[in-house]
Amino acid sequence: GLIITGGISPNFAGRVSPLGPQLSWPWQLKKHRKITDTVHHYGGKIAMQILHAGRYAYHPLSVAPSRIKSPITPFKPFALGRFGLHKTVQDFANCARMARRAGYDGVEIMGSEGYLLHTFTAPRTNRRRDHYGGAFVNRIRLPLEIVREIRRTCGRDFLIIYRISLLDLVEGGMEWEETVQFARALERAGVNV
Repeated sequence: GLIITGGISPNFAGRVSPLGPQLSWPWQLKKHRKITDTVHHYGGKIAMQILHAGRYAYHPLSVAPSRIKSPITPFKPFALGRFGLHKTVQDFANCARMARRAGYDGVEIMGSEGYLLHTFTAPRTNRRRDHYGGAFVNRIRLPLEIVREIRRTCGRDFLIIYRISLLDLVEGGMEWEETVQFARALERAGVNV
């Protein structure tokens, strides 16, 4: 069987709360290795979920595609700039690389339910006017860059799962046709389907 952990952030801004879990440094690997070794001892497989809370983060350093406050937190997120976007891609890749070193068989990228990557894909929460907003191909750019960088960094034998909302069920969410196109683009970028 495959076990998928709860969400682990790739950086501080992505933590759900200030004391939330994050995997970014080699000194953190030992605790993860206890879990992965135990799962493998009993013949199982385990993937670590990488979750960037985005505007759902319950701290004042939250980030999002646009400065649109979430209805569930008191903080208005900062819009990611060019440097922040590049750093986010690198932080996801580093987190996946650390997960591999810790013995995980793969990662699940949380791209649904209003977290950071989902807010980039949905017009309702992405009001950008650059290469990461507007047209559908731009709104899916960040998730695809992250998947490609993880695949490049971790190799073909590392499992990459991308969790996607099939239907947003809110006005201004991704349409069904876009969801299908996005799933195909993720597969071409290296997600195991």
